[in-house]
Amino acid sequence: MRRWLSFLPVLAGTLMILAVVLAVGRPVVFPDTDDYFAHGKNAAYEIGYALHLKARPKPPTDPDEIADAKQIVADEHMSHPVMKARSPIYGLFLYVSQRIGTLWLTTAIQALISAWVIWLLWRIMAPRAPLWSAYAVQAATAFGSTLPFFADFAMPDIFAGCSAIAAALLTLGWGRLNVWERVGLGLLISFAAIIHGSHSLIAIAVLASGLLAGWFMKAPRREMGFAAATILGGIVAAAAINGLYWKAVEYKTGDTPGRPPFLAMRLIADGPGRDYLRASCAQGAQWELCKFKNLPLNNSDRMMWSDRPTEGVFNMGNYAQRTLLEKQEMPFVLKVLAYDPWGVLRASLMNWGKQLIEVFVDDPLLDPHYYLANPYWKTTNLPWLIDHDHGCGPDHHGCKPRISSTQSWWLHSGLCIVAVLALFGRLALPDGRRWMAARRFSLEDRTTLSITLAALVLIAFIANALICGALSGPFPRYGARVAWLITAAAACALAGALPERTSDELGMPAWLSRLIAPVLALPPIRWGLKRFEPSMLRFGLVGFAGFAIDRLLLQGAISILGMNAFTGRLLSFSLAVVCTWLLNRSFTFRHDHHHAPLKQAMIYVAVQVAGGILNVGVYEVAIWLVPALKAHLLIPLAFGSAAGLCVTYAGSKRFAFRRAAPETVA
Repeated sequence: MRRWLSFLPVLAGTLMILAVVLAVGRPVVFPDTDDYFAHGKNAAYEIGYALHLKARPKPPTDPDEIADAKQIVADEHMSHPVMKARSPIYGLFLYVSQRIGTLWLTTAIQALISAWVIWLLWRIMAPRAPLWSAYAVQAATAFGSTLPFFADFAMPDIFAGCSAIAAALLTLGWGRLNVWERVGLGLLISFAAIIHGSHSLIAIAVLASGLLAGWFMKAPRREMGFAAATILGGIVAAAAINGLYWKAVEYKTGDTPGRPPFLAMRLIADGPGRDYLRASCAQGAQWELCKFKNLPLNNSDRMMWSDRPTEGVFNMGNYAQRTLLEKQEMPFVLKVLAYDPWGVLRASLMNWGKQLIEVFVDDPLLDPHYYLANPYWKTTNLPWLIDHDHGCGPDHHGCKPRISSTQSWWLHSGLCIVAVLALFGRLALPDGRRWMAARRFSLEDRTTLSITLAALVLIAFIANALICGALSGPFPRYGARVAWLITAAAACALAGALPERTSDELGMPAWLSRLIAPVLALPPIRWGLKRFEPSMLRFGLVGFAGFAIDRLLLQGAISILGMNAFTGRLLSFSLAVVCTWLLNRSFTFRHDHHHAPLKQAMIYVAVQVAGGILNVGVYEVAIWLVPALKAHLLIPLAFGSAAGLCVTYAGSKRFAFRRAAPETVA
């Protein structure tokens, strides 16, 4: 029971993140999402063919189908030079989650992982804090940071911050984690490293800083060695998996997957690369970039992806030109460094500084109307991803986010400043002042551990700005994707300064107990508390879990197994009832039961059927008695659900999960 209660903040944090997503709009996509999804779909099909789960399609015979097949092959051929920048592993995760559910399932999984690492961070940074502070930390991060805007983003950006926290926890909190938590964090780092190269660099920066801090504070060398082996092993395993996949693609297609020349474009846009390019081309250098030397060349993003002849470079080339640009990137970068090293250093530091202050949300707030109406994008996978859950209306404007990037600039810049002030203000608290005055830096001290972990998380934010700003250029998305780390670290650090739970069993602080004591003394409240049963709350949680299982299995039965709505619901409902029976048996009603399991299951099914009949009956009767409720179906639906819940709870408690008699137990 203690383990379940301690894990409830993770569920609460997940629901808070989803609530913000729902309030702002809905899960969103990006142009790169199409590439991820396409690569993931191809990988899933190849796995299905190899395991004989899916039959290879027959060669087309119709002229139109032949033309479409040739176009698909040509598109895949052109995508190979950028394939290393679009991980098929994340694409596989995206594709599978879409086949089972929708973008909401993708968002829920990313929100759950984020809430889990935040909970672990709270548990290590505030080991003696009351349990209510865990909910406060989740609320602060969900409602007061950029986290929800990247949990609902169908891109791998959210895992940059998650892997940074994982690396910090493993490095300095190894001994405070159990085996399964270490395994989970190691797998998270490996997955993050597979799906994007910058995640590996951030994790390594956190590891190096953590090892240095641990060495200075005389942390156990054995634990730090295990942590370093886990983190580096996960990154090496990620590189091996990616390498094997690229080799498989090369073997199958004959094309060598490549990575776009981001660094070369960055140096050109910064100025030193542009000056060197024009000077060397004038002296007869044979760079492929010389064909574009007369363009403005002042925006790396447009140089990479624009399809306008007046500003596009990489995206305007054919397969051979793209491959040559990639092949010449490293020699070109070395020549630029030799040509103007101080100019490159100055530009990199300026990009780093710009990236540090750009923490607002922009790309996740794009209006999906563009992807649904644009002649090119409406032929891609994006419209299906957007409309898979529900449509955006006839004019395609029904999915517009309820917050703009300008509003985000004011909101999230202010929240980030508050988080930074709170993080440094942590040192001004009494235990922080005593810690600085004593100068006893040992990780066995909870104040030292809390402040050091907060510093590691802040280092992850700074390292992300350096890596992204120097390599790709300062973009708000790159800073905002990890800005929530500051809020999470500040909230956990403040929670670590709270006194230990002393006031009551719920872990309320004394001032809160004094505040609500008059309210709890009111006769109606006192009457209700005496009759409130915690098992009913657990029963409601199990019901919510059953609804989620029913929904996901129904979608999977229709999308994957090809069932119709009736047979799919029959299967999903049956399995959901089995799951809720097991959960109620082991979680809600944990006492010794009067009935044997088989008889208990039969009674439970009968109770559920009776509750369902009453649910529908009350719903229909309410509409029959008050026809005006047809325009407000939420009201009769609430009446029906409440009646059904009461009957199923009472029937489950009194009949299905009836407590065994004392003599039977003896």
